[in-house]
Amino acid sequence: MIKIKKIVNVLLTILFIFRLPRDKPEAKEIPSQDRKYSTISLLLDKKTDSAKPVEKETVISDVSIVKGDNLYAMTKEALSLIGGMKKIVKKGDKVFIKPNYISGGLDGHDPVAAGEIAHPEVVASVSEECLRAGAKEVVIGEWVERPIKINFGGREGKEGAQIQHLVNRLNKKYGNRIFLINLMEYTSYFKYVPSRSKLKLLAIPNIVAEADVIISIPALKTHHKPCPVSLGMKNFMGIMPSVIYGEPRFKLHEAGLHQVIVDINKALKPSLTVVSGGFGMEGRGASLFLGGKAVDVSKKIGGFLVIAGRDPVATDATATRLITKDWNPKPSNPDLGTPWYVNHIRMASEQGLGNLNSSNIIIQGEKIEDVMMNWEQSDDFVYPENPDSL
Repeated sequence: MIKIKKIVNVLLTILFIFRLPRDKPEAKEIPSQDRKYSTISLLLDKKTDSAKPVEKETVISDVSIVKGDNLYAMTKEALSLIGGMKKIVKKGDKVFIKPNYISGGLDGHDPVAAGEIAHPEVVASVSEECLRAGAKEVVIGEWVERPIKINFGGREGKEGAQIQHLVNRLNKKYGNRIFLINLMEYTSYFKYVPSRSKLKLLAIPNIVAEADVIISIPALKTHHKPCPVSLGMKNFMGIMPSVIYGEPRFKLHEAGLHQVIVDINKALKPSLTVVSGGFGMEGRGASLFLGGKAVDVSKKIGGFLVIAGRDPVATDATATRLITKDWNPKPSNPDLGTPWYVNHIRMASEQGLGNLNSSNIIIQGEKIEDVMMNWEQSDDFVYPENPDSL
């Protein structure tokens, strides 16, 4: 009897071990063509995949070019062509606008017609669009290199102090939410941001650093050494405190200006660049005092220009292409063009701030070839900037 029980137990144990699963289908032979991911081949695939370079998604940048005779209306159109200000400014945002206001009425002549500063109508139009999009306040600021107060009410064009006049009109309409300030007077402290330059850190005025949205409005200019052009990214040199870096910011130049420009823009992450192309400056910019030559753009192409974009590199690259039609040399890759020989623009692209390559830039509005011009280079032969010299 005991032997029978032992035999039964052994049989039950054998049946338990080798039982077929109740709820699973019986295993089938896998066709040879589907044996793609055996354990060995899967490991090999994983190893191969990890060794492959990861392709980054190509980002396309929209840049608008608008030609006409009414800069206020043209600015609104240029913004509309890249999606409108509501894509940039949200309700309750604090906006900081940095116009190129290098002279601002301090030198006794008309800085608008001289092409030294961003046209007041462009600045005012951008400011109004910010308020219409819901901005809580708009601060328009500059840190003048000289130890005197910037005079926003200075001589500006045929009608006098245009920017102050336009801002006053907008403040009556929107309730005193636009402020014209001299950063030298209103900065409470500095925010220090990292720099790849010799300085390691850069001081940014708190009013700029604390803004929700930062906008650059440069004038369309060529420039003396060390930069062939002065546009949206270089415009932010004008926020840097002369009390720290000297006048005219010589410590920033000594530290490696091209990288400093890139580092400032990395820290600020400007949301919008609007290039004022009513009047500009060619030759040895950036002012008449430094030997620049005024340009009335309408006399060259039959109308004024406004160039706008959310990508600071693409916008500067496009503006550069517009005024360097016959400049040589050009890179063998035509999609790079003259912007590649402007060190801070190329470096900004290489360091991930935006598109330089024209194949990744979509132009909205005017065709770029229809409005390209050949502006005089600076006589100190700063172009081309040689990448090998860095």
